[in-house]
Amino acid sequence: MEKQVLLTIVSTQRFMHEAPEETRFVTQGKLTEQNGVIEFSYAESELTGLEGTITTFLVEPERVMLRRSGAVESQMSFAVGQEDRSLYDMGFGALMITIRTERIRSELTENGGTLYVAYGITIEDQTAGFIEYQIEVRPT
Repeated sequence: MEKQVLLTIVSTQRFMHEAPEETRFVTQGKLTEQNGVIEFSYAESELTGLEGTITTFLVEPERVMLRRSGAVESQMSFAVGQEDRSLYDMGFGALMITIRTERIRSELTENGGTLYVAYGITIEDQTAGFIEYQIEVRPT
């Protein structure tokens, strides 16, 4: 059953030679649970620079998938210690990105909870930095 939820998303980006940048975003979203997989999605906003994009997280016991569709098209797979290469299509051009997942911590259930994902990112074979997502999911 689909539930309406309130998402608090804190993204911290540490790019080479720059001070860390934190973005806090609170939005409405949808949450479902099926066969042990938690899925939640939300519409991005101008604040995130991804307006016109729907972001979906699929949370499994050992892996998290992040899918974006709309103005930005991408899919990333997070599994601790593994690399994932994918195309990040921004509509006006695409970049090859590689992520290496460092940590995942999920305390999500069909009633909400928290998700933490931390990963290093390489863009077009150049080390770019480190990104952390801390997401709180609460029923409305």
